[in-house]
Amino acid sequence: MNRIKKWMLIVLLFITVPVETGWILNGVCADRAAPLEEDAEVFRCFDIGADELKEMEPFSARKYRTLARRLLYGKDHVPIAFSVQLDKEIVDGYADAFATVLSDASCFPVAFDGVNGETFSYENSWGTARNYGGNRRHEGVDIMTSNNEPGYFPAVSICDGVVEKMGWLELGGYRIGIRSEHGMYAYYAHLDSYRKGLKTGDAVRAGETVGYVGNTGYGEEGTKGKFDVHLHFGMYIDIAGEETSINPYGILRYLEGSVDRR
Repeated sequence: MNRIKKWMLIVLLFITVPVETGWILNGVCADRAAPLEEDAEVFRCFDIGADELKEMEPFSARKYRTLARRLLYGKDHVPIAFSVQLDKEIVDGYADAFATVLSDASCFPVAFDGVNGETFSYENSWGTARNYGGNRRHEGVDIMTSNNEPGYFPAVSICDGVVEKMGWLELGGYRIGIRSEHGMYAYYAHLDSYRKGLKTGDAVRAGETVGYVGNTGYGEEGTKGKFDVHLHFGMYIDIAGEETSINPYGILRYLEGSVDRR
């Protein structure tokens, strides 16, 4: 009996050590992934689809670690503990980033039209080329409206948070920036107008109207009509002390059809 217990202990160690340290049983170590601050582009592209995010509901610390492993090592290889090196520190860094982005996002940023049946559409345009004001990359997703009417669609807060910035930007027109509880920054640009009485420092709730979708920007304050009516929506998080854009497309697809996913 003691001999059986001894072998059981040995087997347990062979199972536990690879899981905790990331070492493969045959002694070979898988390729080490780069920490978030060294390879931010991997996370910024946010190659996680809406279906995968729905699989994770309800989100939790464990689910954020699962998403981190999927992003780092590939969906087909997780959670096979013996075939992939799961570096705890690296996984934790990516898991924290997922928590920052997802823990507060609960509402699609444009209200649905239940009266006249007007719709909106959007594509994965994050990272595509833009040239107004110099060559640059698109740091968000454009949500286009079917009626192209300024001021028709309400823009709503994606999360509970605080209005951190308002006012005119040449590129963004009338814009609003909302900081969520866990640090995600939601950016709304090209608004036709703000909700009456809204000001910097105000607390807002997910689903609360903050402004109205328009076509402002690309000129001095008040410039309108340089492009079709749409909401430019961006998401930013702090990576190594720098606020960095991430691709919101998968998150928007995940949130689409819901007023509040909490």
